[in-house]
Amino acid sequence: KTMMNEFFGPTLPAFVNGAFAATYVTMISVFNMLGRIIWASASDYIGRKNTYHCFFVFGTLLYLSIPWTAGQVSADPTVTWLVMFYAATMIIFTMYGGGFATIPAYLADIFGMRFVGAIHGRLLTAWSTAGVLGPLAITYLRQASVEDSIRSLATKVEDTAFIQAFGAGKDQIESLMAANTVSVSKLMEIVPEGTIDPTPGLYNTTMYAMAALLVIAFFANLAIKPVASHHQIKED
Repeated sequence: KTMMNEFFGPTLPAFVNGAFAATYVTMISVFNMLGRIIWASASDYIGRKNTYHCFFVFGTLLYLSIPWTAGQVSADPTVTWLVMFYAATMIIFTMYGGGFATIPAYLADIFGMRFVGAIHGRLLTAWSTAGVLGPLAITYLRQASVEDSIRSLATKVEDTAFIQAFGAGKDQIESLMAANTVSVSKLMEIVPEGTIDPTPGLYNTTMYAMAALLVIAFFANLAIKPVASHHQIKED
């Protein structure tokens, strides 16, 4: 929701408003639910491993498409880019739901049914850890992008205009950022006309990092093999 508002709010205000954002959040839940049904059902036909291959390949491409879409809407503010962003994120959420729904069957295929409950519990512990660390990493990467953008924009502003706007010189920019006195939006009000707004690109590093993790996950999934026979329980 935050990404959508930052990407499309300034360029497509007629479409992206409070009601649209609320509907978007609702649709996240809808597509998450649909993904649990569709992907889990598909895994019965194409296999669990291939299903996860789909998650990682399609997910990588979709995450990489988001920075490109954000860049395009800055140059050509048409609703087409909003539709593409909407579609990409909704497909991503189907795969998130599908991953949750498919993983128990995947574990059973690999390790058998006997201890799948305990194994699934351990996996969910790791999943929960990622759920805590992931947002922290995303926030860190975005904040780093924001600070880099602020420093870059500040170099384009005249010294006098900067002091008038923020009450301090550019040499104090680190302190101004720490106090949230200076921001990208405030700098865009005083930069020379024609300066490109970096806001749509603030999540680029984050999206590239997500895509890289999915590439790693693809090869990790590719390396999964049946459990060796000497590890298998032999019934008396």
